[in-house]
Amino acid sequence: MGFDGFGDGLKLTDCEPTDWFVAFHPDSPHWWVRALACGRFKHVSVMGFVERAQAWVLFDFQMDRSRVLIVGNHEADPVLAHFSAGNTVLRMARPIGQELNLNMSVGLWCVPAAAHILGLKSCALRPDALFRQCLANGGEIIGESGGHETAAAKGRSGARAPEGSRSSGENQHDAGPADDGD
Repeated sequence: MGFDGFGDGLKLTDCEPTDWFVAFHPDSPHWWVRALACGRFKHVSVMGFVERAQAWVLFDFQMDRSRVLIVGNHEADPVLAHFSAGNTVLRMARPIGQELNLNMSVGLWCVPAAAHILGLKSCALRPDALFRQCLANGGEIIGESGGHETAAAKGRSGARAPEGSRSSGENQHDAGPADDGD
């Protein structure tokens, strides 16, 4: 029995994002993290839109605990902006047909945790190495820290890019009705 074999007509793969947005953070509040994560990025977190639930799921591995946040699409803009503003954001498609592969991660920090969620077989220890591995495995930059305009958002899902991750005028896929506050 595979991962999707549960329930009466309920496919569990419909209960997870089809694309993950990976936020690579250029800073950390901890001096020792900034020193150990030598390179451009100091932290990584992931977020994705679940169409069936019309909600965003965000995963952020912190030193005190892992945080899993679920935010309805109608109120997600400020939360997505918090996780993506000032960061470089990649879009990664969910791996398809890899449910039976063994994918163990060593270590309890943001990089191996993010790689495991993304389904990447990774030996990356630092965010910069994970960034390069994501690009090598089909990741696509949709927003870059420093406000540099990058590739337009595109991919398999209808999920839109996180609000704080794109420049004005960049292509946007709408995941559903959004509340503008008008």
